[in-house]
Amino acid sequence: MSTSSPTEFHLDESSRLPLYLQLVNCIKTAISEGRLRAGDVLPSERTLVEMLQVARGTVRKALLQLLEEGILLRNQGVGTFIAPHVRQSLPFLESFSEMAAASGGTAQSDLMGYLRRPCSPDERRALQMAEGNDEIVELTRLRKVNGIAVSLQLAILPAHLLDNVGELGESLYRHLEKKGARVLRATQNFSAAMTDAKLAYYLGTDENEPVLLVTRTGFTHNDRPVEHTRTWCLNNYCDFTIELHSKNE
Repeated sequence: MSTSSPTEFHLDESSRLPLYLQLVNCIKTAISEGRLRAGDVLPSERTLVEMLQVARGTVRKALLQLLEEGILLRNQGVGTFIAPHVRQSLPFLESFSEMAAASGGTAQSDLMGYLRRPCSPDERRALQMAEGNDEIVELTRLRKVNGIAVSLQLAILPAHLLDNVGELGESLYRHLEKKGARVLRATQNFSAAMTDAKLAYYLGTDENEPVLLVTRTGFTHNDRPVEHTRTWCLNNYCDFTIELHSKNE
């Protein structure tokens, strides 16, 4: 994590906009312009007060608003830093790596589990696997943006698409494309979930915390399913936007 310089923030006492809102806007602008990135640590309240020559209450009010909006995170012993955000604009089909890059971050996937096993009846249906073709690969990956965990994903795919886990790079979608099974469309379902002990451990949160569960099935040529994933997303870090149109237009 790097620490930003408070000299990046310029406040205008002659403006009719309150100073705390000016500071809020300065930080948001620095994020949108890429001068501040996910994981960057902000200067302490005391440093901001001294460098900007404003009251401590002004700085505190600005940071509190940004914390409430999920733009900042506060970690005891570390400080206040820029929260990662993964944004997906539906109905565009994007990989996690693409979503992280579009948000100004760098994707990272830590492999938590790899298992080659027979599929269950539900998994057979999801992947439309023929009888006698029973083997799947199960991948459990912790997804991060700039080193900060934002989601945990469990993916299953037909075993022949991943002969060796060492073949898998950062992006599962890029790997599938190399295998001639590029994901061309996907169905996606959103539901509410709560963290259990395992999820809480991986995501660094408490048990029984609300998370967003995204269930996706990806299809390649001839409408053949090649991946079925469940992803538990921390609500503060993941945004999904859907554009709606009137039936009359």
